[in-house]
Amino acid sequence: MQEVKFGAGGNELRIKINLETIKPSEWPKTVKLAKRVYVSTGDNNQETALEKGTTVEVRDLDGESYILKVSPGGPLEGIVPIVQTDFAQQVIAYRARNHFGAGTAVAKNDDPAPVPPPTLPDVVANDPAKAPSPATTAATPEPKPAPEPAPAPEPEPEPEPEPEPEPANLNPEQIVAAMQESVKGGGIKEFKFEQVEGWKAGEEENVDGELYQTGLAAYKAQTIFGEKTVQAKALIQKGKVVKWIYAKTGMEIR
Repeated sequence: MQEVKFGAGGNELRIKINLETIKPSEWPKTVKLAKRVYVSTGDNNQETALEKGTTVEVRDLDGESYILKVSPGGPLEGIVPIVQTDFAQQVIAYRARNHFGAGTAVAKNDDPAPVPPPTLPDVVANDPAKAPSPATTAATPEPKPAPEPAPAPEPEPEPEPEPEPEPANLNPEQIVAAMQESVKGGGIKEFKFEQVEGWKAGEEENVDGELYQTGLAAYKAQTIFGEKTVQAKALIQKGKVVKWIYAKTGMEIR
């Protein structure tokens, strides 16, 4: 499921689209990149960076991982997550054109004829009878205000609790153990413990403004290019794995 913006200005909508429902006949021929992507020839002898905003051809789509196979033309090809392109926005626009059509007629509603104001009956002015003046009464003296109560003493402020000490960073062996515990405990569904070919402790990294310890797990996976070794990166805080991402694209792994 992906949420995308459709329209502009006051007509902008946020629409959720189920990526599983997209048919090959709805694929756009080209897409625009939202991030930098590297493409290369089949033998990886030539690697080229395509910047954000570059228009590329759509050559294939992996329906399980939603990874697009794209090309700027010629023998150069690369892969990019579908959410890092305008693929979904183009599909929504295509469906909207098919549903509403280009020349949908709009009914014309003429302004209603003006309604004359209602005629009011003549009103007879009836002067109210004057009430007799009340008898003059003696002025009652105002009561004296009661004295204000003495303010209650303010309670003494409670001492602030001392902050808990920051947990120490894990050493390489502990990082590997934390990754293995996360995979065995079902913290990730993309791969199983038996698929992992190697574990490696990484360096501290700043990801989206937060500092994490990291580790890498290399596992075998079936992709649109056949069986390949994929690098999964674990993001660790306070001694536990809080998130897994693809090491190459930075996309979160569920």
